[in-house]
Amino acid sequence: MTFSRNRKVMPMRERWLTLSITLLMLPMLAGFATAQDDSNIVVHDSRADRLDENSDGTFDIVRVTASIGVLTTATTLAVEVVAENEALSISFWNNTTLDTDQTFNIQTTVKAWADGEYNIWLRVWEAETGLTVHDEHLGAHDLVASLSPPMLSMDLEAEAWIFTGDTCLIHRTSTDLVGGHYDQMGVVSIQGVPWLVGEYETPVDCSRWPAGDYTIQEHYRNGLGMTATETISFTIHVHPPPAFEIEISGRNSEAGLDCELAVNATEGTMLPEMSIEWQVADPSQKIQIHQGPAVLDCTMWAPGVHKVRATLTSPQGRETTVAVNLIRLPPAPDASLAVLNASGDPKRWPSVSEGDEYEPKPLFYSLSASIALVGAGGFVLAIVLALISVSLIDREKSEDDLWEDSEAEVVAPDSEGLACHVDENGVYWRQQPDGSVDWWDVEANQWLRFQQ
Repeated sequence: MTFSRNRKVMPMRERWLTLSITLLMLPMLAGFATAQDDSNIVVHDSRADRLDENSDGTFDIVRVTASIGVLTTATTLAVEVVAENEALSISFWNNTTLDTDQTFNIQTTVKAWADGEYNIWLRVWEAETGLTVHDEHLGAHDLVASLSPPMLSMDLEAEAWIFTGDTCLIHRTSTDLVGGHYDQMGVVSIQGVPWLVGEYETPVDCSRWPAGDYTIQEHYRNGLGMTATETISFTIHVHPPPAFEIEISGRNSEAGLDCELAVNATEGTMLPEMSIEWQVADPSQKIQIHQGPAVLDCTMWAPGVHKVRATLTSPQGRETTVAVNLIRLPPAPDASLAVLNASGDPKRWPSVSEGDEYEPKPLFYSLSASIALVGAGGFVLAIVLALISVSLIDREKSEDDLWEDSEAEVVAPDSEGLACHVDENGVYWRQQPDGSVDWWDVEANQWLRFQQ
């Protein structure tokens, strides 16, 4: 007799331990066998058949059939069909009460939710006692998935470079044939959005979102524990401020001669989309405001220095201001009455240099004496003016230029209970219940409706 060298011999102690455990389990096994053998419930013709439901040449479902009856008395029973693969186990239940002359025929169809091997069990329970009276393995069956697992997708409808207010739509889809078939649907959650979004809302309008970097993530989990995730990332940019310059024709010309100030848009700024405001401070420091025109006629402006500011505002609320000074000379002696009337009081006109024709005239009998006297007087006058300047220096520090705006610390505005968001440029946004968006104007100290 020959023995294999690889054979492992069990020690005597382990043999006795194994025998003892077996002897202890015999009563339980006997009780189980008796419960099945002595049961009033009888199972006939139980089987599990692979079928090709969609006729594509592959097996994709298992159909479990059986006939169940009772021998003597009416009995309430529960029938369980279990389908299990390496990742998931699903039970199918049927409950009924049978009399002795009745038969309960079950037919349960298991659709494959993934490719692989499925183990099928048939179990029958006696409802009154809770005992398992029938436990049968109906085989392992190779199947090809006929139900697709959960799937999520998001597609962005927008330009490659997105600005605030531009068309921006997120198209969402979600499917779960497995959860739908087995009545185990889950919930789709979405993260990374500035405003609340409905579970199945599509498309999601992101054209009113504040500027910033966005990473939107969806997550889904059904009642069977199957999951799906989807992520999409994009950036919404702030519209650049308007870019322009002021072109002047008629600078340093006499009042009454042709003069124009025109806004010349640059760097891709679309002038028809902009709102334009002119602020003009005349020589008397009186300010006039002109709304709308891209060209301002300065032909009839009074002689002197005019301080001009042009402000362009984009539909998105971005502003750019350009300032220039325009000098108008006194009108010619032969100017028309209309020009003279528009020029105002001649006493307020600036003096015009005589150019090369100017000849200095002595204050006294000689030019040298006049220069000496003026020099001495100028020295004294300079001292007086210096003293006056020192006394006024503090007041001058507190006074702002005509066009300078005071800067105040930006304080977070009251959103009045609405969802609020601040972008990377420090601009505050809030969303109204109807989906519209407001932005906080710091200068006006109020919420303004965002216009696309």
